[in-house]
Amino acid sequence: MPTQAETPPQSTASDVRILIDISGSMRDTDPQNRRTPAINLLIDAIPNEATAGIWSFGRFVNLLVPHDPVTNDWRVSARARVADLRAIAQRTNLGAALDDAAYDFGFSTYSPPTDVILITDGQVDIAPNTDVNRVERDRILDTVIPRFAAAGARIHTLALGGAADAGLLEQMASQTGGVFAEVRQPAEMQSFIVRVLNSVRPGNELPFDGRGFSVDDQVTELTALVMHDAGEVELRQPDGTLNSVASPGSQRWQAGQGYTLISIDNPATGRWEVLGDINDDSRIQVISDVNLYWTQPTGSVVLQDQPLILELGVADASGDVVPDALIDVMTPVLRINGSQVDGLRWDGRQLRAQVPNTYGDADIELEVTLDGGTFQRQIRKTVVNRPALLSELLVTDQGIQWRLYPADRGLVFERVDLQALIEGPVRREQGFQTHASGYFFVNLPADLPDGNYQLSLAGDADVNARRVSQFSVAPIELTLPLPADWPRILNPEALPGEPVAMAEPETDAAFIKEPMPEFEELSVQTPVATDNAQTDPMAETQEPAEPFPWLRYALLSLPGLLILGAFFLVYRRLDQRSKGEAEDLLAEDRGMADVAMGDLDGLELTADLDDASMDQGIDQAPNTEAEDQDAPVIDDVFDNNETEPSPPERTEAPRVSMEDSLDTRSLDEDVWGELDSEPDPLDDLDAGEDDDLFDISNLEDGLSDLENLNLDEDDPFKDNPFDDAEDDPAKR
Repeated sequence: MPTQAETPPQSTASDVRILIDISGSMRDTDPQNRRTPAINLLIDAIPNEATAGIWSFGRFVNLLVPHDPVTNDWRVSARARVADLRAIAQRTNLGAALDDAAYDFGFSTYSPPTDVILITDGQVDIAPNTDVNRVERDRILDTVIPRFAAAGARIHTLALGGAADAGLLEQMASQTGGVFAEVRQPAEMQSFIVRVLNSVRPGNELPFDGRGFSVDDQVTELTALVMHDAGEVELRQPDGTLNSVASPGSQRWQAGQGYTLISIDNPATGRWEVLGDINDDSRIQVISDVNLYWTQPTGSVVLQDQPLILELGVADASGDVVPDALIDVMTPVLRINGSQVDGLRWDGRQLRAQVPNTYGDADIELEVTLDGGTFQRQIRKTVVNRPALLSELLVTDQGIQWRLYPADRGLVFERVDLQALIEGPVRREQGFQTHASGYFFVNLPADLPDGNYQLSLAGDADVNARRVSQFSVAPIELTLPLPADWPRILNPEALPGEPVAMAEPETDAAFIKEPMPEFEELSVQTPVATDNAQTDPMAETQEPAEPFPWLRYALLSLPGLLILGAFFLVYRRLDQRSKGEAEDLLAEDRGMADVAMGDLDGLELTADLDDASMDQGIDQAPNTEAEDQDAPVIDDVFDNNETEPSPPERTEAPRVSMEDSLDTRSLDEDVWGELDSEPDPLDDLDAGEDDDLFDISNLEDGLSDLENLNLDEDDPFKDNPFDDAEDDPAKR
């Protein structure tokens, strides 16, 4: 039984997510919009059983084409949307684009592998402040990239032009097992797409000699990707039938700028010829009963100065290992960068080779061909030759930090003992620390004197269980204090001899807040028909400015102003009328109040108190506590300006014999209160508890009962005769 490393990879549907930079700098980097044909090649080459989506990004991220299963309709829509793209965005938000592309990593429906293709010419640029951009860049390195790696998502990055942050883009690819490429000419983008396709859709090929290929009877499906510089392509079948994009027959043809994609089911056996101006990137992929697959190298990076270890397996269409009888008749051939190399041999059911790595820091093209006599199979793989550690120097407000990143996610570092040698006016040695996200860093001392320094790496570590002491990390030359034009991020490994500089903000110019992005960045533009003349698709159309139509807007506004004026006049009229009615009601209330006060002035409250019968016994009245107790004064409830009624000069105290004639029940209790109560009734008046305490409506009737009082007897108010029934004289 084969081991786990020898198990053929399972055939799963692809998941492709394309991220396209539409920042304004792309107009200068790719003025002829060469990336559109390259993206179209990728769109056409995605298999039908795959799922795909396209995002564009600048300051914001826009889902350009929905992330759905790939169909012919999806391809038509994707090609149209990509053709309408314009480079109008203000900034380059790489982190947000990756976050949006990872929207479903936590869903139960998500399943790897996923391939993300990122095309950009810039670097992290979310704000005019470089420290903000550096923090966002660290977030991508520390959290975003590990999230993709954990989800089994490979990030394939294309650095277009010299201003791109190649160090960051290479880390995205190397830490996730993707493909990284840096191109200076947009015409080279299709080569990158072809490499990505080999990673997205790895498969076996038929050897192609530039003019044709041979099909055997084990091939059930054939896909020919023919790259050509100009003109059209024709395909001649073994029986002489000629097919083209104009006459495809039963074949499926898709032609684009610089490429033609041909799919054929159950192709005829024999020699097929390709007619046209064909280049070397062409390949003929097949599905058959004999298939090669890679087991080593697993990623896209191999280590410099370390032997190339190659391992391959062979399986049939169902994924089972082919019989030994078939293995015995297949002869393997290894080519590296086009040159045949000895050393690839059968080891049981595996093909293995160990080749010295003498290829420097260039990309390495690996090609293995199996010749079975009646059939041939070929498989290719492109790897990047890199040191085990990639170096980067960061300049922050807190100081200078030197970082070392593992060149590939498949590299396992253990027992790390790495030292930074600082040589210059003083010599220091400082150990590297391990960051939680997996890279190593050292902060240079802040007290280093001015002068020229060289930073170099020393030490060793276990890399994939093998002790390594040579990491091929180039020394870094440093001058203190740093020059004003020194880059904030120096990546000597990504671009040897030419550091990548992050743009500094303009310190002399006043800060100007950037406007919100134009509509095209947030939604797809409507296609505009153009003539046959050669135009720049990336350039924005500049329309002549028109004078502002003041007269038109004034005439349109006049009816509205008239309506508003009419509403205002009606409102004023109603408001004045309501105010007049309110004043009339108030005046009427005041008149009624004056009449009521006049009635009170006419009352003769002392008329019945001047009776002569009350004057006779005034001298005989006993001096009791009732004299000391003040009765309620009626004039206290009136205005102080009113004339007080004259009190009686003489009063006669009531006699006991008159008790029966005094019907106190007729007295208004609200006027007198309870006669035996201890509190003064005026206290309640002052407290404001009863506004009707001195109701004088029955006052005259009560005073008339006092005419027959016999004041010769004892004061009846000394003791209330009705409080206790035993003291009532009538009951004795």
